Amino acid sequence: MLQGMTGFGSAQKGDFKVEIRSLNSKHLEINMRLPHGLVDKEAELRGKIKEHFSRGKFDVFAYLTGERMLARLNAFRAKEVYIALDSLRKELLLPDPVGMAELIGLKELFVHEEHAHEAPDLLEAFEDALVQVKRMRLEEGRVIKTDVSGRLDEIGRLRDGIEALLPAALENIKAAFVARMKAMLAETGYDESRVLHEASVVAEKADIAEEVTRISGYTVQIGKLLGSGDKIGRELDFILQELNREANTICSKTVEMEILNRAILLKSEVERIRQQIQNLQ
Repeated sequence: MLQGMTGFGSAQKGDFKVEIRSLNSKHLEINMRLPHGLVDKEAELRGKIKEHFSRGKFDVFAYLTGERMLARLNAFRAKEVYIALDSLRKELLLPDPVGMAELIGLKELFVHEEHAHEAPDLLEAFEDALVQVKRMRLEEGRVIKTDVSGRLDEIGRLRDGIEALLPAALENIKAAFVARMKAMLAETGYDESRVLHEASVVAEKADIAEEVTRISGYTVQIGKLLGSGDKIGRELDFILQELNREANTICSKTVEMEILNRAILLKSEVERIRQQIQNLQ
C-alpha cells in the first residue's frame, strides 16, 4: 500500500522505552541511540527498518526506564586521592582532616555500571513502535492518494477542455493569418492557394494535439502507479516532470487565451501533485 514518510511510534517493554520518528528524505537514513552495552543490537534493528521502508529519515531512541546504573567505588583511586589531599592539607597547615565528605563529592572516584537487561525486551519495544510508525505512514499515504486522485481528475477536465477548444483555435489561427496576408498583399496581388498553404503550416506549428494526448497518457500512468505499490515516489516525480513539460509546451504554442488559461491551471495542479508526492516513499 501507498506510504508517506512521516510517522511516530513509542512503546515500552520491561526496562526499555523506544521512540521512533520518521521524516521525509530522498534516501533511507537511520540514526540510533541505544543504551550502552546493547549497541551490538544496532545492526539487527537497522535490518528491521530496511525490511519495511525504502525512504525516510529515521531517528531511533531507546531509553532505560528502570534503575539505570550501579555505582561502584574505585577504592584504589580513592586511596591515592586521599593521600594527595592529606599531604596538601599538611603542607598548607590546615587544621581539619580530610574526611569522607570530600571524597564523596569527587565523581571520578565512582565507576558506573548498568544493570543487565533483557535484549528481547528492547526488540519487542522496538517492533511495537515500528508498527505504529508504519500505521501512520500508511494513513498519510491514503490521504495523499485521495488528494492526488482528485487533482488528476481536475487535470483530466482541463485537458478535455483544451482538446475541445483546439479545432476552433486552429481555424482561428489560419483565418487570422490569411486575413493578414491578404491585407499585406492586396496591392501587389497574391496566390490564394499559396496563402492558404502557408496558413496551414502556421496552424500545424501551433497544433498541440500531441501534447494533449501525452498528458492523457501520463495521467493514466500516475493513476496506475497510485494503486500499484508502496515505493513509487521517484517514479511519480519523473512522470510529473514530463507532464509539466507538456503543459509548458502548450503555453508556448497557443495564442488562444482560453487554452492558455486552462494550461496554466493544469500546470498549477501538476505542481500541487509534485509537492504532495515529495511525502511519498
